Amino acid sequence: MESTIISNNPVESRYADSKFFGLFALFITFIVFGGFALNWLSNPSHLGRVTLWTGLHGGFSAAWYLLLLTQIKLASKGSYSTHKIFGKLSVFLVLGILLTGSIMAYEFYHRLAGFGVFNPEDAQARLRAGSFLGGAFLQWLIFLVLYVLGILNIKNPAHHKRFMIAAAIQMMPEGLNRVIHLLSIPGYSMFLFMFSVYLILMFYDWKVHGRLYASTALSFVLFCLLVLTMHTIFKWQAWGDWSVKMISSI
Repeated sequence: MESTIISNNPVESRYADSKFFGLFALFITFIVFGGFALNWLSNPSHLGRVTLWTGLHGGFSAAWYLLLLTQIKLASKGSYSTHKIFGKLSVFLVLGILLTGSIMAYEFYHRLAGFGVFNPEDAQARLRAGSFLGGAFLQWLIFLVLYVLGILNIKNPAHHKRFMIAAAIQMMPEGLNRVIHLLSIPGYSMFLFMFSVYLILMFYDWKVHGRLYASTALSFVLFCLLVLTMHTIFKWQAWGDWSVKMISSI
């Protein structure tokens, strides 16, 4: 009965959404930022390994998450003109994330190849390299798809904010995997955590709006595609060999 009352009352529905999505985005941002902070506090020497492109990628990513929080706050206050102006800034941040991320991945591959971890002469090393490269670039590709879908649905606030939240969830591994590593728990725990985050979003929509939004469902399908691909195609030797051949030719 409660969900029906809220979903039929536009004012209460907007208030519930503003409060939930604000806290939800804050939680996601805390996990991402917290992962990096915990990693640096536990291993201060890692700060010395931060390259220019890694730093720029981190800066663009951090700015994007802070902008997401700001946009949610502006929308809740009805400051749509400012929201629109800041929305244009997000385009440059996303381009910055993708460009610096690609260069960072390229640098990381060659650094580990030099250490022998991604030795192109070793079949198992090529397999590891292919898994890393495939996972990183597919994650960013899905992030871009979700962001573009959010832009295309800018006149539909319900789908717009859900696609943007999904884009934020998609980038969680950048901080979350550091927590997983420090706690020495299985790598699949990261995907279980992200799965739980999506469940929270879907449970909220069902309880408050009495429905599952297509934008959330599509975002979840893309997340599942990432997980499935990382545990199938990206573990194939043929993929590893092809990936190493491609990046070595650049």
